[in-house]
Amino acid sequence: MLTKKQKFVYGFARFGSTIFMGLYDSASFYIYWIVFKLDPALAGIMGAAGKITIMIASYIVGFISDSIWTRLGRRKPFILTGSPMLALFGFLHFTPIYFLTSLDQSSLFLWGVGTSVLFHIFYAWLLTPYQAWLPEISEPHERIDISMIQNLSNIFGQVVSTVTSFSAKMLVASGLLTPLMGLYALVLVALFTPQVFILPVERKTETIRPSLRDFLTVFRYPEYMKWMGVRGLMSASVQMLSISIVAYIEYVIGVEKTLASASFGLILVLFVAGAFPLWRRLGKTRGKGYALSLAITVLVVTLLLTPVPHFINETALKILFGYLIVAVGAVAVSAYVLFPYAVLADLAHWYQERTGENRAGLFTGFEGIPINIFESLAYLVTGYLMSLPNVNGYTMGLILWGPIGAFFALIALLLLKKTNVDPFLARNR
Repeated sequence: MLTKKQKFVYGFARFGSTIFMGLYDSASFYIYWIVFKLDPALAGIMGAAGKITIMIASYIVGFISDSIWTRLGRRKPFILTGSPMLALFGFLHFTPIYFLTSLDQSSLFLWGVGTSVLFHIFYAWLLTPYQAWLPEISEPHERIDISMIQNLSNIFGQVVSTVTSFSAKMLVASGLLTPLMGLYALVLVALFTPQVFILPVERKTETIRPSLRDFLTVFRYPEYMKWMGVRGLMSASVQMLSISIVAYIEYVIGVEKTLASASFGLILVLFVAGAFPLWRRLGKTRGKGYALSLAITVLVVTLLLTPVPHFINETALKILFGYLIVAVGAVAVSAYVLFPYAVLADLAHWYQERTGENRAGLFTGFEGIPINIFESLAYLVTGYLMSLPNVNGYTMGLILWGPIGAFFALIALLLLKKTNVDPFLARNR
C-alpha cells in the first residue's frame, strides 16, 4: 500500500516526461515540417526512426531491469540515470537551429533522426522500469487512482507541449525556444529524482535472466496478446491525431495561432481531464473493457467527422464545429489514456498470481513493440498524407487523416470486444 504522498510522487512525475514526449508526438513533426521547413516525408521517416528505436529499446530495458538487483532495488537505478539523459536529448532535438551551421535538408534530417533515436532510447530507459514498478509497489484497487494521477499529469504536460508547439514560430524568432526547453529539462529531472528517495524498493523476487523462453512467454498469454493488438491499433489512431491536430486546428479550422494555443489547451484540459472521473466511475462499476469500448466508439465517429469543416464556408460555424470535434474527441481519448497503465498492471499481476512468476518488466517492455510498430506506421502514413497536393491552401492530408485514423480505431474496438481487460473486476466488487 502506498501513502497519498507516495502515489502523488509516483504519478505526477509523468508531467515532466510527458512535456517532452508530448512535444515529440504533437510538435516534432510540425516544428520540423512547418517551422524548420523539412520535407514532410522526411519528417515522417524521422518520427518513425524514433518509434522503431523505442520499440527495440523498451523490450531490452524491460529484460535488463527484470534481471538486476542493487541496493536501490531493481527499478530505481534506471530512474536516477534515465531522467537527466532524456532531458538532454529532448532539449537537443528541438534546438537544431542553435547547433547546426546550415539548416539544409540533409543536416536537419540527420540531426533530427540522431537526436530522435537517442531521445527514445533514454525514454525507454526511464519509463519502462518506471511503469514496471507499478504492479510491484501497489495493489490492484489502488491502480486506477494512481493511473488517474498519472494521466492528469499527462494531460497538463500535453497542454504545455501543445501551447509550445503552436508558439513555435514565435519562440524560434524571439530566441526563447532554448531557455524554455532548458526549463522543461529541469522540470523533468526534478520530478523523477525524488522517487529514488520517497518511494519504497519493490518486493525482492528471483531475478530473471533473459532467454528465448521468456520472450515466448508473452505469446502464451492470450489476453495480453489481444490487449497488445488493441494497444497497437489504438496507438496508430491516437498518434495520427497527435501528429496532425496542431496543423489541423491552424489550417483547416482556421484559428489564429495565438488564439489556437490558448483555446485548444483549455479545451484539452477541460474535456480530457474533466472526463477522467466519468471514466473512472464507469471503469470501477462496469469494467475497464466496457468504458474503453464506449470511448473508442465515440472516437471513431468523431474522427470520421474531421473532414466536415473543410466543406463549411462560414468561419464562425467552421470554428464551432471544429472545436466540437476536438472537445468530443478529447472526452473519448481520455478513457484510452486513463486505463492502459491499470490494464497492463492487472494483466501482469494476474499472470504472477497464476504462475508465481514476476514478469512485469517483460510485459511492460514488450508493450513497446506493437505500440511503436503502429506509431511508426502512423508517422509514415501521415508524412505521406501531408505530402499530397494542396486544396484551399493546405495539404489534402489534413482532410484525410481523420477517417484513416478512424479505421485503426474501429479494428481496435472489434478486438477489444474479445479481450478480458478486467481480470480482478469480480474480486474488486
